[in-house]
Amino acid sequence: MSTRSRDDLSGPDRALADAAAQVLRDNDRVNAWGRHTVPSAHLYPHQWAWDSAFAALGWRHLDPERALVELEVLMKGAWPDGRVPHIYFHDLSGTYFPGPSFWSTERSTSISQPPIWATAARKIFEVLPDAARFAPLVEAMARSHRWFAEQRDPLGWGAVSVAHPWESGLDNCPAWDGPMQAIDPLRAPPFRRVDKERVDDPDERPTDDDYRRYAVMVCDIAADNFGPGSGFSVYDPMMSAILCQAEDDLAILATACGLEDEAEQAKARRDRIRQGLIDHMWDEDLGRFVYVDALTDARITADVIGSYMPVCLDLPDGMVTRLLEGLQARFQAPHRVPTTAQSDPAFDARRYWRGPVWINVNWLLSRRVPALRDASLTLIREHGFREYYQPLTGEGLGARAFAWTAALALEWLLDEG
Repeated sequence: MSTRSRDDLSGPDRALADAAAQVLRDNDRVNAWGRHTVPSAHLYPHQWAWDSAFAALGWRHLDPERALVELEVLMKGAWPDGRVPHIYFHDLSGTYFPGPSFWSTERSTSISQPPIWATAARKIFEVLPDAARFAPLVEAMARSHRWFAEQRDPLGWGAVSVAHPWESGLDNCPAWDGPMQAIDPLRAPPFRRVDKERVDDPDERPTDDDYRRYAVMVCDIAADNFGPGSGFSVYDPMMSAILCQAEDDLAILATACGLEDEAEQAKARRDRIRQGLIDHMWDEDLGRFVYVDALTDARITADVIGSYMPVCLDLPDGMVTRLLEGLQARFQAPHRVPTTAQSDPAFDARRYWRGPVWINVNWLLSRRVPALRDASLTLIREHGFREYYQPLTGEGLGARAFAWTAALALEWLLDEG
């Protein structure tokens, strides 16, 4: 067993775990296939892919069966080509934008998200080791990983590109600013944003000009028969690192389920991604990985957290040292870790993914930077289960009662590892 009971906690930790459990239960929803977790009832009322996987990590401490159902439902929404859509719309009522009609689909979006689902599945398997039940999940997750290799590696590097900023999970990251200039916002169809109406401060959200470009890319992907589109393709070190780790977790899970062929294929993809990162995206002068515009070959040097995420992989010691030094030197703040270095001209302490602290990023990095565990739990205790946080003041921003913030608090509090 790799999880302990909330009864084993005391004082503030027990109170925080109980509150986190209530957030997950409040965000629990019934659907035609079982159940799923919404990130936030007010702002995000559907099933998001990587949010759902993070939620499953929290559910495994409360109800392992419920955690497994979360991933089973997520994978049932996959397309025939293997892609796991970044949003699946179980409920077609409501006013969320952009909904499936805007994506030219029936019930989902046409892009994916960082594939954290195999990592979540491996951890759930530790507390619910049912090989027969997990084997179909392994096969579905392997198809999703192959989709990234086949559809998101235009230059054959082994690393992963994204076809839309939303696919990266870091929607409004400064790394996208340069490539997005090639997208003509005047081509956007008419639309009305809902997100700015549902947060305390609309300036926390992406700008209207950015949203017009996002809308153009959605239409271009549909026009490309749901291929990558033609105007935006950026190699992403964070997406690549998450998939690389996921391949390793998938290989371990596949072996446990007796699927040796899938395990060997996952290991081969893992090694190829890691080598692609090292060969094509490492910048020795900067001491970090960079984003690369696949359409222009431009190297994007914005000092953002995704450039450091490969630190969690099995890299040469010198690279790990440089990455940790960079995080220490440029990502210090009263509340860590800002998602853009304060020294970068694009840093914005309040705006979505341009500076605020996100708990899922801290959880991913805490494998190499263990101090982020206590820093994150303190932030949550003091400012609630928010979507993200102002790194200079700790103020909670964005959605309230945010599912992955609660789930990862449980993971930190209750994971025996």
